[in-house]
Formats: sequence, structure tokens, C-alpha cells
Amino acid sequence: MIAEKPEITLAVPPCQPQSVRTFINLNYSLEWVYKQQMFKRFQPHIDYPLLFAILTLITLSTLSVWSASSFSEPIIERHLIRAALAIGALVFMSCISPLRYQRSAPYLYGLTVLLLVGVFVLGDSTNGSQRWLEIGPIRFQPSELVKVAIPLMMAWIIIADAGRPTIKKIFLCLLVTSVPAGLIFIQPDLDGAIFTIIYALFVLYFAGMAWKIILSVLGVVAVSLPVSWYFVMAPYQKKRITQFLNPESDPLGAGYQIIQSKIAIGSGGIKGKGWMDATQGNLGFIPESHTDFIFSTFAEEWGYIGSVVLLALYLFITARVLWLACQTESPFSRLVSAAFALSFFLYSFINIGMVSGVLPVMGSPLPFFSYGGSAIITQGAIFGMIMSLNLRKPSIVEQSRSRK
Repeated sequence: MIAEKPEITLAVPPCQPQSVRTFINLNYSLEWVYKQQMFKRFQPHIDYPLLFAILTLITLSTLSVWSASSFSEPIIERHLIRAALAIGALVFMSCISPLRYQRSAPYLYGLTVLLLVGVFVLGDSTNGSQRWLEIGPIRFQPSELVKVAIPLMMAWIIIADAGRPTIKKIFLCLLVTSVPAGLIFIQPDLDGAIFTIIYALFVLYFAGMAWKIILSVLGVVAVSLPVSWYFVMAPYQKKRITQFLNPESDPLGAGYQIIQSKIAIGSGGIKGKGWMDATQGNLGFIPESHTDFIFSTFAEEWGYIGSVVLLALYLFITARVLWLACQTESPFSRLVSAAFALSFFLYSFINIGMVSGVLPVMGSPLPFFSYGGSAIITQGAIFGMIMSLNLRKPSIVEQSRSRK
């Protein structure tokens, strides 16, 4: 909120003409307005209901990670540091104007593609996949940037002119999406490549793409599934699907983790066993239970009631972002925010479905909940962007620049 303009008293000799004194007063007034505008431009814009829900998720995740990691101090310390960095990223990104996000979309997209290419040259191989990049002490997955770059770039292309997306524009959007999706696919990371395409479809859907085109794309995907099974999917990916269909066929091998996860969720009952009293997660029956399978430990400790509360938090966050997107007057902000909301919900739904045995196992962390580095910081940055895009109004200076 801009403070009231103070009265400016100038020690101007009376011998000077009135026009000189008026000119000096005008200069002081313009300087005051400029300082106030600069302060307003770099002021955080926080949606407090959304921030409260995110902080609640992080608090619950900290309790679950502490319990699921068998009370490992190094793990909980790293988790708290990354959670703090995520909140810091949220606040920082909420300070940046929507116009800067819009103008930086092509540059961020180009940087993301370069980093994905750099993974094959300088990347670190983990579990047979080359997905990580180390720059000094920082180790991160460039594919996490795709969650930000693709919605921004797609919205940037779509709002270039008014109206529904044309065939030419849709083709351009899919072409832009195919580059990072292809690079992620050959890491290999089939799940990440599929999610990249889904991000693009979310933006096109909210831009008004005709249903017949959406159904055509889904039809192509359905037809390509048998081809992918025989010629594209790696053995470990096929194993995930067969283990999902019948985990009991290999209870001590491929199906072990999902069987133990379902036991943990079911044993929680209505009220749960209580914090730090989970047996499946705490005693090591679920491998890496503090990462992608953190929900199974949470459900075992807090039961059905706790699980419903957690699901309600995810639904509230999704609905809140969609509501904010509907309130904004900017087509760019609306497209990006709505795509972020559905992506957030999709990740939550897939992770919970995965650990419950409803969906095949994928490398999909639970947002703001699973232990991890790049994912939680990226999520914080995304929600900072959402708050900036929907709560900020462009200043006088930004409005004048946007007309150029």
C-alpha cells in the first residue's frame, strides 16, 4: 500500500521566479512517486489462505519424513532446509511482475532445453537414468524446470493473437513441447516425457482448444500404447505395469513395495496408529518410505481421518488456484495458473493412487510432502508465480512498457 505523499518544503530563495520553484517541486514529486512505485513493484504479493495450506502440508510432511526415515537427523535437516528454500522461492517469485514472466518465457524455455542437453554431456547417472546435473555444490534435475517453462511458453504463443488456438498455433505448441519431451524420454524418463505433453494439453484446453482435437490426440495416444509396449518401453517400465496388474505374482521382488504399502495404508484403520508408531514405514518394510511412498506412512500413522484431511488440503489448493485464475483479467496469467493447478492436482492424484495400488508405480513425488530437493523448491517457485500472476496489478511504468 503506497504511503500518503508527504508535504515537501523547499528552501528556495524568494528572488527565484515562481516557474523555477514549480519545476523543483515537480522534480521532488516525481522522485517520490518513482520510489513508491519501485517499492510496490518488488513487494511480495501473498495469498494467505494458499500459503497457510502449503505451510500445513509442509508441517505434516516434516512429521512424516521424520518418522518414515527412522528418525534420521541428516534427512530431516536436509528436508527442513529445502522446505525453507521452497518458501523463500515462493516469496521471491511473488515479487516479480507478471509482465516479466511473460517476456522471459522464450528465454526460460531456451535455458531449459540447453540444460536438458547438458545432462547428456555433464549429467550424473543414477539407477540407470541420466537425469541429474551438478553445477558446483548444486545438484538438480533440469526436467523440473519443464514444469515451469512449458506452461509459460505455451501461454506466450497462444496469447500472441486473440481467439481460439488455430491448427497452425496448436502445431507450433506441440512442436515446442516435443523438444524437451524427447530429451526427457531418452534419459530415459518415460513418465517425465508424458507429463511434459500433459502440461501442454492443459494449457491448450484452457485456451479453448476444440474437444474433437483433444479426443483426436487421446486417440493417437491410445493407438500408440501397443506400439510403445513392444518397441519403446524399457523392461523396468513393463515390469511396473505387470506388477501393478498382479503384484502378488512376485511378492518378494517387483511387487514387494506396493504390497507393503497397501498393508500400511490398510493397517492405519480409522484413526491411525499414532505418530511414530507406524510399523511398515519405521521398521523398513517399505523401501525409501520417506520419498515417493511417504503417503503410506502418513496413512498408517493418521488413518482414514488423516488421509481425508490431507486430500482435502490438496483439493483446496487446486480449487483456490483455479478460483484465482478465474478472477484475473490477464489471459496469460489465467492460462498459466490454471495449467499449474491441474498439474499440481495430477501429481497429487497419481502419487496417492500409485502407493494405494490404484495406478502403476511412477517416479512422481507427492507435492510439498515427499522428501526431495529439486521438486519441492520448484513447487515453491511455481506457487510464488501463481500469486504474482493473479494478485499483482501492473504499475504505471509496466503498463506503459507493455504498450511498446
